[in-house]
Amino acid sequence: MITVQDILEIPDLNLRLLAGGKSTSNPVRWVHITEVPDPTRWLRGGELLLTTGYGFVGPEEQQLTQLKQLIDHNISGLGFGTGFSFEKVPECLVRLADEYSFPLFEVPYHVPFIAITEAVASKIVNEQYALLQRSLAVHEKLTKIVLEEKGLEAILSTLSALVGCSAVLFDFHGVVLCEAAYRRHLGAELVADLWRHISDHRADRQDFRLAVDGVGTGVQVYPVVASHRIGAFLAVVKDSGDFSDYDRIILHHVVTVTALELVKKKAVAETEKRLAGDFFDELIASDLYEEEIARRLVFFGLEPEAEHLILLVDIDGLPGSGDGDRERGVLQDVKERLHWAVDEFMARRELLFISASRSDSVVVLVQPGREDGGEILATAGELQETIARMLPEVSVSIGIGRPHRPLVDLRQSYYEAHYAIKIRRLKDSGGVIASFDDLGSYGLLLGLQDTLSLEVFYDSVLGRLQEYDRQNSSDLVKSLACFLEANGHWGDAAEKLYVHRHTLRYRMKRVEEITGRSLDDSQDRMEFWLALKARELIEQSRKGTVPPQP
Repeated sequence: MITVQDILEIPDLNLRLLAGGKSTSNPVRWVHITEVPDPTRWLRGGELLLTTGYGFVGPEEQQLTQLKQLIDHNISGLGFGTGFSFEKVPECLVRLADEYSFPLFEVPYHVPFIAITEAVASKIVNEQYALLQRSLAVHEKLTKIVLEEKGLEAILSTLSALVGCSAVLFDFHGVVLCEAAYRRHLGAELVADLWRHISDHRADRQDFRLAVDGVGTGVQVYPVVASHRIGAFLAVVKDSGDFSDYDRIILHHVVTVTALELVKKKAVAETEKRLAGDFFDELIASDLYEEEIARRLVFFGLEPEAEHLILLVDIDGLPGSGDGDRERGVLQDVKERLHWAVDEFMARRELLFISASRSDSVVVLVQPGREDGGEILATAGELQETIARMLPEVSVSIGIGRPHRPLVDLRQSYYEAHYAIKIRRLKDSGGVIASFDDLGSYGLLLGLQDTLSLEVFYDSVLGRLQEYDRQNSSDLVKSLACFLEANGHWGDAAEKLYVHRHTLRYRMKRVEEITGRSLDDSQDRMEFWLALKARELIEQSRKGTVPPQP
């Protein structure tokens, strides 16, 4: 950056400063020669004007008005050539310039203006060349950091050292990805306050400046665009002074390499998610042996010898918009944000886990460590509250399977979590937190796990009764279900079926005759009950409310 002082110090020009000594640090963008009374229409601000004074010829009041126009137009300074229209610079101009701290200097008669313009142009070119060289050096340094895979922390540390600043990198949702400082560290409260201000500008794709209490010089914020989307925000606070042109070039390079690093991290994360999804698919399909499950867990950073459980976060539903394509797009976006929210919550709890999206759910395999069942249940409640804050437009239910040490039993934990949600939803519309304790009688059926085994069990108990209903258009299975739901109270069951008690007694007698079982026998009644629950699970599976099972 060239200043008025740099021009005054050019050798052999003998330029003499007359006023505005406090403002000689004004930057000079260019040099412009003018002889018209009002040249401001051709100026953009930041120019150093050179004149022989021809445009100032006239009454003193007119001279002052003309100089005031130049000062108001934010030019850097004025060089007044003497020996042409004026033998010396008018005293009224010197007084006004001094009053406004405006640099005004005398250019001797023997000094041609072209000598000044050539010297300034040479300085600008040399400065730009030096800036370019320094910029290339910064670019090479940052590129080396990326190639050596040192990560975002090394990038921000380099930025802080080169610029002399504190820097915080937020992701799109306000989570601090990393931060660095040169001399002044930003406290947690100030970082939180920064995000509150930045969140109001999240839709903007241009950099912007913030005025934040506690930060005297202000905050410069740069959106980091990765894969055509804003992936992060870089907030930079200069330790002292304002950002120079060199600082801004460094920031530009940092934003670029940060975007590259985020794209790389996203590619790695998507690969890990795909591998995790494949692992869950094979685990639930019972396609993996104990040794292979152990190998996969080690790959994901978990301990095969520890207990693990499945936590299932299931979307209850989204309001329909009537537009099929738009609904699919909204659902996909919600699923991505839900998966991100679950991962972020689990990471902050410092639990070892892996996760993957399946259908409208996020499946999480958790290594609970020392957390007991009550603590896991409380964690699920906190997770549900966190999701409600981050995704207020969607409701989720959370199912928790039992912890298992044998790795092949992790499939069992998945079905426990899955059916716990389904059973609770029979009573509640959604937003439930369910565990193995909510399964009741269904817990006995989960040992069968797959739909085929449930059908075999159902057919062995109620198959003949269902066939009788089909051939005779009767409702014996439904009547039996109502009778058991009413705990054997004839009046309540008959009222629910809209039949007379004697009719119900006749139907229950036919049930006993066809099945060969007695409703007075507690074991037979339990098998009837379990068979009816098995039918509910089978019907849910056939309706597509549960994932296909082997």
